[in-house]
Formats: sequence, structure tokens, C-alpha cells
Amino acid sequence: MKKVIKKCAKIAFITLILGSSFSLASCNSAASGEQTLRLLNWEDYIYEQDISSGYTAEDLVDQFIDYVKDDYPNVRVVYDTTDTNETMYNELMTGKSQYDLICPSDYMMQRMLAADLLEPIYPSENIPNYNHYASPTIRERLDEITTVNTVTGEEESLADYAVGYMWGTLGILFNPEYSGFKSEEGQVYEDMKSWSVLWNEDYKKTISIKDSMRDTYAAALMYTFDEELTYWRSQYTSGLIDSDKYNEELTKIFNRCDQDSIDLISDSLDSLKKNIFGLEVDSGKEDIVTGKIGINLAWTGDAVYSMDQADDPEQVSNPFELCYAIPENGANIWFDGWVMPKNENRSDDQYELALLWLDFISDPDNAAQNMDYIGYTSFIGGDSVLELVRDWYDYRTDLIYYNEDFDDDVDDEKYEYYDYVYYLDDDNEEVEVDYLDCHFEEDSDPDFNPVLYAVFEDGTEAGEIGYYNDRLILPADIEEVDLSYFFKGTLEEYSSEDMIFYSDEYLPYGTDEEDNISVGRQFYTQYPDEETIIRGAVMQDYGDNNELVLKMWEEFKSDPLPTWAIIVFVVEIAAIVGVLIWYFASRKHRENVRKKIKNGTA
Repeated sequence: MKKVIKKCAKIAFITLILGSSFSLASCNSAASGEQTLRLLNWEDYIYEQDISSGYTAEDLVDQFIDYVKDDYPNVRVVYDTTDTNETMYNELMTGKSQYDLICPSDYMMQRMLAADLLEPIYPSENIPNYNHYASPTIRERLDEITTVNTVTGEEESLADYAVGYMWGTLGILFNPEYSGFKSEEGQVYEDMKSWSVLWNEDYKKTISIKDSMRDTYAAALMYTFDEELTYWRSQYTSGLIDSDKYNEELTKIFNRCDQDSIDLISDSLDSLKKNIFGLEVDSGKEDIVTGKIGINLAWTGDAVYSMDQADDPEQVSNPFELCYAIPENGANIWFDGWVMPKNENRSDDQYELALLWLDFISDPDNAAQNMDYIGYTSFIGGDSVLELVRDWYDYRTDLIYYNEDFDDDVDDEKYEYYDYVYYLDDDNEEVEVDYLDCHFEEDSDPDFNPVLYAVFEDGTEAGEIGYYNDRLILPADIEEVDLSYFFKGTLEEYSSEDMIFYSDEYLPYGTDEEDNISVGRQFYTQYPDEETIIRGAVMQDYGDNNELVLKMWEEFKSDPLPTWAIIVFVVEIAAIVGVLIWYFASRKHRENVRKKIKNGTA
């Protein structure tokens, strides 16, 4: 993704560390015969070789086969994909297919656990890479999901059953300059702070929403109960409740599915239907780039994909900026993770291979490779992922990969990129420095352009390519972005200072209002700030009320014909009937005339 656009963040595609992390493989060195590992995942949700786009390493599945070949020389991986959580669930319930690992979403994992369909994995004991490198903050949110097993009657937690894979938010992707908007200039950023923007007639027929029951239901729910969400936000921001209580109340509201709530949400959806351009499954991320729509209800990975496309002159003739909003009164934070369906025929080898797979994809090198390709955000932290995020989004990286030639008469096609930062010493020799040592400082000279010029410690110019010894002066509008909430406890070579990034496209974006914490670009989309994480509610299974919500959704999608369409339809039917009557009457008349001529009576 961004790697292709930025000319390459350097990721070690795979560093395989043998030892305690993969002790399970060594204890099976005598494995013989063919072992088959069966995996079920979403489409386009794993690294695959794509040489034309710069992804030269083998498919991640093939890398795994190569990794375990010493202990499992005859391993075969069956890798299938699916389209919906419900399809995945139905296959398990009917026994139509059997997999060793599947990758459903949070609420579906909860439903499967309640139905006693899952085998415990015990990640804390069996998946050392995940246990060490998964972001503690994000993992905790997944692990705290509990349900009552309807077969055993015991309350159980996903902490024992699930290994987190990707995570993100549901938000609003929009083009602030879209010609179809009727709002005043600049107002769009303010409107995007609330879910009510989807119902705002200033944006009528410019909006596409997900053809997904739960996501569209969630957006309508947050619009319907906005007053309550506003109340709890004010309680939190005024210090009357802490973050845990705030998130608890948001989650209660977010998962309402009783009949009274469904009726209110149904009314909201009926009015939404009049304001949107249409429903979409996967086309929205392209439609907003081509200008077919101006607003799209989107998941983070799709939003980043669209923003990258719109930014890239090789993809669009006139690049433009898309933005992503996570409304301030509450949103959805979602998780996809791997679970193991129960299967009495699963061999010990298959069980151990499944654990090895989970440990393999939780290695930071592999997680970074995977994340770089699919564009979604991994559960995994670690040095390699931190370096990837830095290469994508840190302002200092833009200065490293910059054109060497700055004269106006230089061929624009001639570029040279640098993989390191250096300054020129007294002998005009390059001295390499770690650009993370660069300090954030306001520029005292507003005309100074740090991309073009740098100076030695004594103040003399170092030349067009050079840095101020160990300090790079950054523009005053660069913002510090603290991602310690995500990376803390996962790093090896880096410290807490390295979790601070510098960005000019984080928060607030596109507006002068400092209190707009809802709108950002790619960096914010993939790694929202900690406050946004707090106001993100996790979707739960609706249990016995699933059928009620499904019925409401089917009625919403049935889309009855408007009165004018019914009138046109009736008129057309009447016209067709009239034509048929005339045709048969004319035919009968011609037959009678022919008979009279034949009988000589005409």
C-alpha cells in the first residue's frame, strides 16, 4: 500500500527465530506422512506475492510451509476465503466444512463460543509471539469479551479462545471538496463530528452505506440515541466518570437490540434511505475515488486504501485529499481474530501446526509484511511494525526519501532516495545519524525550508542534502503523536521516546477548530488516539434478538416502490393490456373478413 507510493519502507520480510517461541515444532521432528492445516479467512486479507507492485516475497502461506518444513516436511495448507461472518457460522453449524482455524469478527467469535463450537487455544501459554508482541491495550479489549456457554452453562472469555489478527474502527470517509455537497465551505469538517451527517440533507444522494446489517444498524443506533451518547460524553469530559465507566455506558447503548430500540432504529433507517445514494458491499472505496459519491460509511482498511488512491497521481489524474471521521459521541472499534472450531478428528499434528501458524503470523516481521500488503492494522506491535508505521507516516521520513536535485532546470523524473540520514563533517564526509535523534523544535525563521537546507552545529550551511548534526528542525505545525498506548511493552530495541511520531496530517485536520478530535487522514485512521479508543464500543452478539434485527434489516432492504412508480407501473400494464386487446380484436376481424371473401359474402 503506502510502501509502493512512498518508494519503500524497508521491512525485513521474514526473520525466523528458532527456539522457545516455536518449541512445539521441535517436539514433533519425527512427524511423518502428510499433515494438512485448513484455514478460513476473508478475501484479500493476507499477504500474497505481487511482483508488479513490489511485493517479491512468497505468499505468507508458502513462507509458513517453508518455515516448518524441517519438522513437517509434508505439510499442506488449504487456505479458503469467505464473504460474511454468517456464512462462516452456518458452515460450522451444518458441519459442511471443517477447518483448523477460522478468522471471524468479534461478535461472531462470541456467538460461536456461546454455541460451544470453539476449542480453547490458551494464547498466553501456547502462542509466545502473540503473548509478547500483541498490543496490550487492543488485546485487553478483545479478551474482555465474555459470554455464557449455552451447553456447559459456564461464563467464558475470548481470552482463552481467540488470537487477535486485525482491528480498526467504523467511520465516515468523505471528500471535503465534493461538488455535490450543499453545505457552506468548511462546514463539512464540523458536520463530520456527528453521525447525523448521514441524515443531513446538505449531503443528500452523495452517500453510500454498507450493505451490512450490523454496520448500518450501528450507525443508525448511534444517530438514534445521540442525546444519551452526548450526556455520557459530557459526564466523562467533565471528570464525573472515568474512562472505564464511560466506555461501559457506551457499550450498553451500542448493543441495544430490544424490540423498542429496534423500532426506533428502524424509523431512523427509513429516513436514512431517502438521503443516501445507495448500499454497497465493496464498491464504495472505489466510488468515492472516482467521484461517484462524496461520503462512504467505511472500515479503516478500505478508508486508507481510498485515501492512498486519491493521493496518487498514478491512480487519478487530479489527486485530491480524502478524510476519515470517527464521530466524537461514540463509534465502533472492531476486531477480527483467529479461533479454532471443535473437530474430534483433528490430529495432534494439526493442532500443533495451528498453534505454529498463529505464532508465525504474530511475529512482528511477518505482521508488518502482512499489514503492509492488506492495509489494515495488525494487533501486533514490535520493532518491525513500529518501523513500518514510521516509514508510512512520520514527517521525518518524508525528508529522508527526497529528491537530491532541487534546481528548477533538473529533470523531474530523476530521483535519488536515501535510506539513512547524515550530515557533512568538516572534511565534507557523510556522517550517518539516527533520525529518531532529531528533536522537535519550532522554526524561528518562517522562510527556512528544512527539506532544502540544513546547517552545521556552528550555523554554517551544510548544503542541499545535510542535517543539523543530530537535530532536524521541523515546521511549527508538526504535531506529536503518542502511540505508547499501542506499542508499550512490545518493543525490543526502541524506548518510550521512539513511540512518539511527528505528523502534519493527524488531528485536528482540515479545520481551525482545536476541539475537532474526529477528523484525520491515513495516520489517524489506522492509529486513532487513545481518547478515540476509549469512545469506541465493541459489538456483541445479539443472542436471541438476532432474528428481530434481521427481520428489521430485511424490511429495510425490501425497498417498496414509491407511489409514482406504482402509478407508472399500473399505466404501463394497462397500456400492454390495451395493445393485446387491440391485437386480438384486429386479428379476429381479419379472420372474419377472410371467411366472408372465401364464402363470397363480402
